[in-house]
Amino acid sequence: MSNVIKFLEKLGQDAQLRGASQEDLAEALAKAQVDAPYCSAILAKDTSQLQDLLGLRPMFYVQMPVEEPQEEEDDEENEEEPESVRTSGSERLIVAAST
Repeated sequence: MSNVIKFLEKLGQDAQLRGASQEDLAEALAKAQVDAPYCSAILAKDTSQLQDLLGLRPMFYVQMPVEEPQEEEDDEENEEEPESVRTSGSERLIVAAST
């Protein structure tokens, strides 16, 4: 697996290699001794297959400020905002997702 990581690092640093033809890219993969399943994924530009082979899962986090709770004097405004969003101003809503 270290060969594929080294090759991906080289691919990211070398603009000529990134823009190379499929034949040139296949030759560079063979020269770097990258295993066949990784070669197939790289040549097909299939990032999800490559991530699966490497055991990677993309992860991202979204952090959004939560609105201040409003007085219940105005019922129309309170109906628009779901109960789960009402918190104190110092709290933040954090959503995490991974695929």
